[in-house]
Amino acid sequence: MVKGDGKRMSKSKRAERRKTAKKKEKEAAEPEAKPFSILQHSLVPKHEILSEEEKKQLLERLGITPQQLPYILITDPVVKQLGAKLGDVIKITRESETAGEAIYYRVVMREA
Repeated sequence: MVKGDGKRMSKSKRAERRKTAKKKEKEAAEPEAKPFSILQHSLVPKHEILSEEEKKQLLERLGITPQQLPYILITDPVVKQLGAKLGDVIKITRESETAGEAIYYRVVMREA
């Protein structure tokens, strides 16, 4: 290969340039992932896992079984970030224009 000034470039220099070009190409195609907590996003309401005692009290107060609660999938990004397990109950607290605060409960389930 000939450089702009008419001199030949060594094989090692050409290989180094190809390697650098491939590295830059790869970096452009795959931007570096930055750690991000989905729980910190402004549109994601507060999620918390209930303790076994809180879960028991909730189910008794409502007179239902865990299977009667609405569900949230184990594959949900928030469930993964919380580290919830199958059967855990998640308390979701959302801001509400009319009520001020709305609380929802979901049981962690596997996809059907």
